[in-house]
Amino acid sequence: MNQTNYDIKDLLRKYHAGHISKEEFARLKATVNCSTDEELKRLVAEHWDSYADESPLPETKKVQLYHNIERKIRVPMHIRIRSYWAQIAASFLLMLSIGMSVLFYTQHNELQKLTSRNVVIRSGESPSSITLPDGTKVKLNTRSSLTYQQDFGREDRKVSLSGEGYFDVKRDEAKQFVVQTGFIDITVLGTSFNVYAYEDKDFLEMALVKGSVRVNTVRPPYKSLHARPNEKITYNKHTGQLMLETTSNQAETAWMQEELTFRHTPLREVFRSLERKFGITIQTSDTLFANDAYTGTFKEATLENVLGVLKQHYGFGYTRTQDTIHIDMK
Repeated sequence: MNQTNYDIKDLLRKYHAGHISKEEFARLKATVNCSTDEELKRLVAEHWDSYADESPLPETKKVQLYHNIERKIRVPMHIRIRSYWAQIAASFLLMLSIGMSVLFYTQHNELQKLTSRNVVIRSGESPSSITLPDGTKVKLNTRSSLTYQQDFGREDRKVSLSGEGYFDVKRDEAKQFVVQTGFIDITVLGTSFNVYAYEDKDFLEMALVKGSVRVNTVRPPYKSLHARPNEKITYNKHTGQLMLETTSNQAETAWMQEELTFRHTPLREVFRSLERKFGITIQTSDTLFANDAYTGTFKEATLENVLGVLKQHYGFGYTRTQDTIHIDMK
């Protein structure tokens, strides 16, 4: 017995038992296509007989039965044999056809499961930078995460953000880029913008640096706003209100800078910049000085350094309880 015949017999047994792999099924198909009709007749017959309930008949008995049948039905036996083998061949082809359908269906399902899996990027306690498969660059602030499917960019470009991230989106006229937050969807073609979407905060915010952006609410009342550069859109989680206002983007993007620079910036915006850069909450009992304009540069932008300078300048005291800073004007 040559190696090819042995392979077909072994593969047929596995196929019949339902244990054939995708690779083995492909090899079976290729081997059958390369075999002659005579080889297939013999191999299929042997495979057929191996699954018979009774032992194969002796050759003399087979000949006698063939002659008896031929006399009774007055049809030449070679025609009957051809018909018999044709039926076997048709059955075998049907098995292959069904097997191929099952194989393709299984592969399609496996592909669907693979592409529907999510890729999750988490920044931890320090900012991190990533480049998406389409070339879009994203910088994540602390305790933030970005999620997208493994087939990102094949049909669409959608990501989900929890926390804060700065997006420099690669332009693609055919596929819009969508940032989903659970409350608002931010849709662009190619642009740069900052998204603030921490789950424990009462609001979400999109600040546009360049390009064009559309923001849609995904919960009632449904609203939509467009923003231009140096504008930001804020969403209130409690009221569902969507608000558009102008901004210098200084406070919104301060978290990405190694040093902090403020030029005639209201103190309340200075505090907001510190909150977002260091992941804290600043509470003050006196709002009278909140509009006071502050100008200064912090090359060593640590929280203790900045608060120390502001403390000397304004004469306030502060205490810290975990991630909350309490400021008391003296």
